[in-house]
Amino acid sequence: MAADPEQLRAWLTARSLARGLPPPVEEFGGLRVDTNSDKEVRRWVFAEVVPGIAQLAHSIREQRNFIKLCGTEAEVREVLCQRWAIQSGSWFMALGSGPPAAEPLPGGYLLERMHNGSVTGVEIRTEEGELAASGFAAETPQAFVYDRIETDAAHRRRGLGRAVMAALGSSRQSPPARQLLMATAEGEKLYSS
Repeated sequence: MAADPEQLRAWLTARSLARGLPPPVEEFGGLRVDTNSDKEVRRWVFAEVVPGIAQLAHSIREQRNFIKLCGTEAEVREVLCQRWAIQSGSWFMALGSGPPAAEPLPGGYLLERMHNGSVTGVEIRTEEGELAASGFAAETPQAFVYDRIETDAAHRRRGLGRAVMAALGSSRQSPPARQLLMATAEGEKLYSS
C-alpha cells in the first residue's frame, strides 16, 4: 500500500510547518523530521518499503524514535527487527477539491481563528471558555494539511470536528494545493464521510 512519495513529502513538509518543526530531510530512503517533543525525538517516514528501513531499524538504540511506513502491518513486520513494537495504524488521506462543508455550530459554542503566516489555528470553546475542539492547518504551494484535529470526549457527536475542518479549509489560499491529512482509526471514519 505505498503512498505517492511526492504527496507524502508535501504532507510532511506542511505538517512540520504547522508544528513549528524543521523541514524533513532525506535519510535511509525516506524522510526524517526532528520533532524533539516529550513523546518523540524524531520520526522517519517512508512512502513504501525500501532497503534503508531495515538498516535504520537496526541502528536505532534510543527510545522515542519512530519509523512510519505507508504499508500493511505484514510489510512493517517483515522489515523491522524483533525488538520493535508496532502501533495501531493511521491513514494517509487526500480530501476532494473543495473545503469541507460548513455547518452552523450548535448553541453554546464559539469559534475563533488564529493566523500565523501560512498556519491557521481554530478553537471552539463553550460560552464558559472551556476548550471543546481545535485544530491546525498549514499551506505550502504543494499541499494544504489539516493537523491535530481534536474534539474533547465530553463534546463529541455534535459536529464540532466538522466545524473545525470547515473553518480551517476556508483559509486555503491555493485551490490547486492538495488537501492532505493523517488520520487515526476514529478520524478516518469522520474524514471518509
